[in-house]
Amino acid sequence: MKLSLAPTNRRILIIDDMPSIHQDFRKILSPDAQNEQTLAGTEEALFGTEQPSRPTFLLDSAYQGEEALELVKRAQAEGRPYALVFTDMRMPPGWDGLETIERLWQADPHLQIALCTAFSDYTWEAMAERLAFGDQLLVLKKPFDSLEIRQMASALTWKWQMAQDAAIKMLSLERTIEDRVQELLKVSHLLQYDVLTGLPNSTLLGDRLTQSLALSRRHDKQLAVIFLGLDRFKRINNALGHPVGDEMLKRVGQNLVATVRESDSVFRYGSDEFVVILADIHHPQQTKGVAEKLLKAVSAQQHIAGHDLSVTASLGISIYPDDGFDAVPLIKKAETAMHNVKESGLNDFSFFIDDMNQRAREQQNIESGLRLALERDEFVLHYQPKLDLRTGKVVGAEALIRWLKPGHGWVYPTDFIGVAEDSGLIVPLSKWVLTQACQQARAWQLAGLPAISMSVNVSAIDFRQRDFVDGIVKILEQTGFDPTLLELEITESVLMQNVEATVLTLRAIKALGVRLAIDDFGTGYSSLSYLRRFPVDVLKIDQSFIRGLNSDNNDDTLVSAIISLGKSLNLNIIAEGVETLEQLDFLKAHQCEEGQGYFFSKAVLPQEFVQLLTDSQQTSPRT
Repeated sequence: MKLSLAPTNRRILIIDDMPSIHQDFRKILSPDAQNEQTLAGTEEALFGTEQPSRPTFLLDSAYQGEEALELVKRAQAEGRPYALVFTDMRMPPGWDGLETIERLWQADPHLQIALCTAFSDYTWEAMAERLAFGDQLLVLKKPFDSLEIRQMASALTWKWQMAQDAAIKMLSLERTIEDRVQELLKVSHLLQYDVLTGLPNSTLLGDRLTQSLALSRRHDKQLAVIFLGLDRFKRINNALGHPVGDEMLKRVGQNLVATVRESDSVFRYGSDEFVVILADIHHPQQTKGVAEKLLKAVSAQQHIAGHDLSVTASLGISIYPDDGFDAVPLIKKAETAMHNVKESGLNDFSFFIDDMNQRAREQQNIESGLRLALERDEFVLHYQPKLDLRTGKVVGAEALIRWLKPGHGWVYPTDFIGVAEDSGLIVPLSKWVLTQACQQARAWQLAGLPAISMSVNVSAIDFRQRDFVDGIVKILEQTGFDPTLLELEITESVLMQNVEATVLTLRAIKALGVRLAIDDFGTGYSSLSYLRRFPVDVLKIDQSFIRGLNSDNNDDTLVSAIISLGKSLNLNIIAEGVETLEQLDFLKAHQCEEGQGYFFSKAVLPQEFVQLLTDSQQTSPRT
């Protein structure tokens, strides 16, 4: 780009308190134009040579530094700045030359300045301390002659103009570079993003998937790749035209993005194919739920160009690390699974590995069975006693759910709680458990048995329900159970999610009189500072630490530290998983208040628990 540079700025400001000095400057820099022209004409006539034109300077006068500052500010505001200032050193009664220079540079840092001085007011060192003797300041020693003034005026105004021209060139260069960068960014975006849907394309898929796999390896997490192909999509293009088909593709892409989490990614892979990366997958049941949501999102009816349209999709799923460790194999296997779905039946999903398909079907069977079990009342509560280690008496019970599945027998929580959480069935299931436990404890009281605490486990999903506390209140009112005898067990990991909201919920529960216990303590993430904030009553030491007591590891020290910590916070300490006399002796020696485990009893049916409760009231502590 060709630059149009301005002519040299010859505007000069003269600052001196003596009017005669101003007249001298004008005689030197602005001699009478008519005389100059006459002299030049005479020389040309006599010698036959054309005389070069002299630069024309525009001069303004100021008699004090304050007046000069106003002129400089006004010149800048008008867009006609001064290029050069001649300033005297002494200008009583106002500012001297040094202060004037300082003030002028504050207003216009680009000014070229010539300081006229006899070096009698300040030493060179004193001047150097106040002013930076750079290339914008020259010192003109008095007395001076006209040649010095002319040379300095010409050179410094030319220098000012060169600096401004260089700045213009630099600004133009920066703009050119910025424009080029923006062009490159646009090209890069076109190479990595689909123009139609705005989604990242297959070029970016490999990089993003490789990064996600690296994070999954680092944090020992699973990852799912879902390959999605629209079913018979060409029929829309053929029947209604490509503009309608393009709009449908955009709508499908938007629905896919709206369905997955922010941590997941959606890509347009081909003309009617998409790929979804699901990070942080715990088990196939979770992936199954997402696949079902994606199928539903794709099939949502769309009104386009006067037509009500819908389309279905076939999904193939591969899992890291089961199906591979790298991006390309995982994409290929997910695509293979998608094609298998298209061959066997549309609008469905399939995992790449048959074994995983089997596991997904098993999860589906469990979910269906849970729904029926809730309807048919197939669940049963067992109760594991909690003993006072000093007296050996049963002082509480933990309610543990069992599923008595017809034709199968007992099904334990580890086999169905995960499915219940993923399907949302955990909420009605937990309400059933809490209701049954409170009813049973109240029935024992009415039968004349000693009042004991009843412990019920709370899942993360339960705890995050908006009506969780209201549900507790309702159940207590329905059953007539004393809230001070109810103890809710919550894991550390649940408590550490959104701490501020957690504290508010815990306080609301405590206001009811209900006791709170941190379950599996020692396996979570809570720190002492957070523990002080939580209004809890009980710490339950995780059974994995109790199991390691009296072994060649650090569990003895850890359990002892947890007991000491709990006592320092005035909390009750319960040890889970007590199975040997040696473990019991250790806990008693370290003054742990309560314990539960197979050494005392496994979880039993209500009638068996009654016998354990009765017997404990009549016997001495076990030693």
